[in-house]
Amino acid sequence: MTPHSLARRLAVVAACASALLAVSARADDEKARDDAVFGDDTDDDAKDSKPKPASAPAAASPTSKDRDPDAADLGDARLTGDAKENTELLTRDRTQIGGFFYQRNSFSLAKAQALSDLGIGNSTLFEAYFDSRVNDRVRVYTRGRLVYNPLADAQPALPAGVASLGFSQSTDEVRAVLTQMWLKFDIGRTVFVTAGRQFVRFGATRFWNPVDVINLARFNPLTFFDDRVGPLMVKLHVPVESKNWNFYGILLSEDAARAEQIGGLLRAEFLVGQTELGVVGALRKGLDPKVGLDVSSALWVFDLTAEMAAWFPDGQDPRWQLSAGLSHTWAYGEDDTLVLGAEYFHNPQGVTADEAVQTMISSGLAGKASPLLPLHTGRDYAGAVATVISPGSWSDSAVTALALMNLTDQSGTAQLNLTTRVLTDLSVELFGGASFGSGEFTGYVSQFKTALPAKFGPMAQPAVDAMRVPLWRAGLNFRCDL
Repeated sequence: MTPHSLARRLAVVAACASALLAVSARADDEKARDDAVFGDDTDDDAKDSKPKPASAPAAASPTSKDRDPDAADLGDARLTGDAKENTELLTRDRTQIGGFFYQRNSFSLAKAQALSDLGIGNSTLFEAYFDSRVNDRVRVYTRGRLVYNPLADAQPALPAGVASLGFSQSTDEVRAVLTQMWLKFDIGRTVFVTAGRQFVRFGATRFWNPVDVINLARFNPLTFFDDRVGPLMVKLHVPVESKNWNFYGILLSEDAARAEQIGGLLRAEFLVGQTELGVVGALRKGLDPKVGLDVSSALWVFDLTAEMAAWFPDGQDPRWQLSAGLSHTWAYGEDDTLVLGAEYFHNPQGVTADEAVQTMISSGLAGKASPLLPLHTGRDYAGAVATVISPGSWSDSAVTALALMNLTDQSGTAQLNLTTRVLTDLSVELFGGASFGSGEFTGYVSQFKTALPAKFGPMAQPAVDAMRVPLWRAGLNFRCDL
């Protein structure tokens, strides 16, 4: 064999090996993307660019696996290695398309209600994303959602308190939502810019986020994933790798038709030892100026999180909110993990159940939406969660028990969730829950039955007689990652 022949054969072998490695890398990348299409309710972009103190794993569906970084990616995830990551992806697939199909079936039963009157809800959600790495410094991302609710016109009338907690279905039969659409690029590989509709969630605690000054809608912890829609904004992010610090500047342009309607936000994040600190300030037309501080740290064997926010209404005393949580994680087996956590929320602006009902009635008569927010109506709340991940032989399953209570009106709710993967990309979610007490979590039914006749007389009696105290709920969901 001549040297030239040997060289040609070696070149062919090297080319084949290179092709096999490229195919393997592409398969691994697609598998990881398909494994986890939608992430948890944390802001990956704000957190992944720096090390964190030990924290409990998210009590999310095991279908998330390692979490799709694009589901809530604002363009800053893994910023310190951004150019390298983009370059590696470009060598495989410049554009990725994926999503998931999600079917929800719910059942509810009120107090003193016959089983034949069991309430039924059904909705189907389809979500898809388009992710293109134009080059190693430019990225375009779009994510849309289509919701179909065939029972929209048949939904029973529920008390305002229950509907606001998200136990009822949407009133639209078909609804299309653009959840994210943004362009990401960098300036001198130092300032990272993300412009467009994007989802950001700042804060450290699980159930309540006083420092979340971006999202006007509040997170419903009884759902399996955070389905809120990101607002329109331009975000600048400057990471300081040597100190693991991050600085953000955000222009909020949602519903802004004039320059004066654009809001602004500044945030700084610092890592000091095992303690992570975040400071935020926001100013938006029509809303009070707000400042906030969040902390995440290790306390002995526990993970400690806390947030405090204050705002300043014109001509009034400052108002504030505080949340604090404590959690611990036990790895009691090779793949088995138990997470326990508790959280407290103090809201001095909260009201009693009777005051809440009077506010809702007055708002309804004036043709306005109630100013009361779910899980922010009372003065004091408490929450607890326990999650078992991969229990025993159920390696693709997770069980979560959680409870929420309005300490002001002594009402609460508890729910048990089970998520398990049955056919690779098909997962089943089961849940069952119950509400108790007389207040927010039972729809203020007892208070309405007293307040409506007192205000409107006998004409309110038919509406009062139709009210039922919601007690039990259950559901069966199917999710298929695409």
